[in-house]
Amino acid sequence: MRKIRPLSILLLALLGACSHTDRMKPTLNAYTKGAYQMALEVYQPLLADRSDSEKDLTLYDLEGGVLAMCAGNRAESMKLFDDAYARMRPYLDEAPDVRISAEAAAILSNQTVIPYIGTTYDRIMESVYQSLNYYASGEQDKAAVELRRAYAWQKDAVEKRAEEIAALEKKTAEAAQENSFDPSSTLNDTSFKGSIKKAYAPTNELRGYSDFAVPYASWLEGVAGLAANQNSSIAQAKVAFDKVVGMLPESDRAMVAQDAMLTDDAVRGRVLPPLVMVIYETGMGPSLKEFKIEIPLFIRQVPYFGAAFPVLVLHPDYSAGCVLEAEGGTSVPATLLTDMDAVVATDFNLKLPSIITKTIVSSAIKAVATYAAQNAANQNGSKFAVFVALTGGIYQVATNSADLRIWNTLPKQVLYARMERPQSGVVNIVGSDGQRIGPVTCIPNGITLIHVRTPAAGVPVASQTMHIVYPNYVAPATVARVEKVDSIAREKEQQ
Repeated sequence: MRKIRPLSILLLALLGACSHTDRMKPTLNAYTKGAYQMALEVYQPLLADRSDSEKDLTLYDLEGGVLAMCAGNRAESMKLFDDAYARMRPYLDEAPDVRISAEAAAILSNQTVIPYIGTTYDRIMESVYQSLNYYASGEQDKAAVELRRAYAWQKDAVEKRAEEIAALEKKTAEAAQENSFDPSSTLNDTSFKGSIKKAYAPTNELRGYSDFAVPYASWLEGVAGLAANQNSSIAQAKVAFDKVVGMLPESDRAMVAQDAMLTDDAVRGRVLPPLVMVIYETGMGPSLKEFKIEIPLFIRQVPYFGAAFPVLVLHPDYSAGCVLEAEGGTSVPATLLTDMDAVVATDFNLKLPSIITKTIVSSAIKAVATYAAQNAANQNGSKFAVFVALTGGIYQVATNSADLRIWNTLPKQVLYARMERPQSGVVNIVGSDGQRIGPVTCIPNGITLIHVRTPAAGVPVASQTMHIVYPNYVAPATVARVEKVDSIAREKEQQ
């Protein structure tokens, strides 16, 4: 009995264990109120607590990088993103079966015990944010390096993701076979299928972009090409902008189509005009919650067992748009550049079938093992039968939980507006929730890039303005003006 008491305490501790999102609640409460410095201060103890953890530190670095950026602590943001990249970078070189080895091994324990290595969109967005940090610090060449890294992560996913999922499915099937369990009966059970369909219906229909692309990253590649202001780089910018135009629905592509037209003109000899570009990140990206159900295992001794699955949760509170206004002139409404909800959901849905099968197999193996141990103790009349039962309970509680780790501080949407620098040289940005940024003074010889982050409607925004000077700039003969995008008219002119 002396052994049972500490195990009881451990059981209670496990029952009260928090997910990453639970631990983040105080930080996110401050963050979603626009109290960015307070959010960073509340977050620091969490980051320090994970400083020696190879299991979660990458995720905490990513969260901290955004918080520090919003709080205006660029040096801290750059350090945290550098640390996250250093941990993720080795996976770029590893084979698919090596990348899932820890995940496959955790079938007998729990997915939350394995190191968080980042999703494809995590890796791309880390490079996006670090590129903005470098632009803000005037290090244009380093910003371009980060954007090349973003493309490398996308290419890596295209080449390896299918094999990675296939390798995980193979490892799961092998674990099931070794333990004499066939998950197909559970997977085909009408009641189980209905519960799963209902749980995942809100995000099942979301569709992101092909080949793991994040238009935000590809668009920034185009900006980097414009900023370099050389014929070869401008030609590369056109490729990037054309790529983004192809990603976006027709209703959202006009703004980037204007960028592509600009590169066309520049290649033909027109001097690049000074530009004002606004990136408006709004809302909060998806989080994860746990969905627990009793699943049929079709095993005589253990017909049912509780299983926990991760489910994406979308957040509806966000500023739905913004307008870029030239002081004393015209205005341009922002259009959607990237639907991050769809990016996250597409990545999640791709792996979901293997997550479901893996969870069923893992639950079955642990349920049978617990039953066998309890049954043997009872049959032997062991005085430690209670001890075995309690140990089995602890084992099940400790291992029957979904992996809810996700980058919480990503935006819900990324919007984009641009104009040529107005004659006044001053612009303002007005959100649909009434929040105002400006007046912002724009440089006459390059790109004024304004990055805005608003995690919820009506709260103070975090913003930074980057001045990217064109190398060897020669001013055009006429004053720049705001151009209205009309792709149909443009096509007729070209014909």
